[in-house]
Amino acid sequence: MKNYQRDIDDIQSINVIPKILNVISESTGLGFVAVARVTTDKWLTCGVLDNLNFGLLPGDELKVESTICHEVRQAKQLVVIDDVGTDAYYRDHHTPKIYGFKSYISVPIFRNNGNFFGTLCALDPKPNKLDNSKVVGMFTLYAELISFHLDAIETLREKNKEITTKNHQLATYDFVSSHDLQEPLRKIQMFCSLIREKETQKLTEPVKGYFNKIESAAKRMRHILKDLLEYSEVKELSDRYKFTNLSKVILRTKDRLANEITTSKATLLTEDLYSLKIIPSQIEQLFYCLLMNSITFRSLDRKLVIKIANTIGKGQDFGFEDPESQITYCEIIIQDNGKGFDAVHNEKIFGMFQQLEPSADERSTGIGLAISKRIVENHQGKIIASGVRNKGATFKIYLPTEE
Repeated sequence: MKNYQRDIDDIQSINVIPKILNVISESTGLGFVAVARVTTDKWLTCGVLDNLNFGLLPGDELKVESTICHEVRQAKQLVVIDDVGTDAYYRDHHTPKIYGFKSYISVPIFRNNGNFFGTLCALDPKPNKLDNSKVVGMFTLYAELISFHLDAIETLREKNKEITTKNHQLATYDFVSSHDLQEPLRKIQMFCSLIREKETQKLTEPVKGYFNKIESAAKRMRHILKDLLEYSEVKELSDRYKFTNLSKVILRTKDRLANEITTSKATLLTEDLYSLKIIPSQIEQLFYCLLMNSITFRSLDRKLVIKIANTIGKGQDFGFEDPESQITYCEIIIQDNGKGFDAVHNEKIFGMFQQLEPSADERSTGIGLAISKRIVENHQGKIIASGVRNKGATFKIYLPTEE
């Protein structure tokens, strides 16, 4: 038996669906917009924006033969009606008479395997100009985006059957990184730009705001993808360990962050650092993530100062118990005078996608500190965070000095 509730729940779990429905309604003036699951014998509301008070909610069902979506499923082609009264075919059609609309559009949603899922449809009791490249392009784009999310959810569901709690986080990432996110993101940005450039005089201020948010979200997703890829690439590569001076690694990191350091007017104070046998590219990424974290969460009340120091000692000197107590570590301390955080978050801060507060910097993805922890653990080391709200944050990194 087909699990239709799962289809409804899947659509409901896609956070962007309400935004899509709102943008469609605001930009076209259509009062009813929905994502529908359509089969040979079912029409089910999965997501809905109902400004016409039809009373339909997610999970509600219409007789499929009473809908034009039924014909869209059969023909596997979209239907667009500007005015039922002047349309040669649909002016005598039973569906407009049943539901009392004049303008209508329904675009098919296909799964990645070619199977028909349902439609992205909208209607209004007033005539409208829908049969044009702008509106059709927007609906087609959003239908593709919904399909992408559905396929992603299904892939994740299959992956989750194969993984255990221990490796759940990594396997979830493997699913994400295996998808080509760049193409749908490119389409989102392209269509937003086209609509704003060519139709800017027709767009209301709220609609322009929606487009700004969509473009910002797409840009942020690019940064998330980049960080996820970096997270996946942190592996133990024993043949890439090199005896390297940490001061040189810091210099390379500063070069990467030159623009950010200049813009934030940050001061970086660094002691002479030791040389260790490390994977240079990974430790550079570690420093990059930690310094970027300091820059992102700097305080606006004072000039940002970041201090980097190090020392050598036994594990017992740093409070480690056996068997780590007799291992010789290089302790690297990175301390800033930024916003800081409450001590209760000392462990939580290293979790994937964890952000203790919203950041104005769209590049902050909540992944950087997870990358940092994975790099340190890959070097058989430890990383400890401590913070004081409105005072600053301190990260202590312990890397073994023995080969």
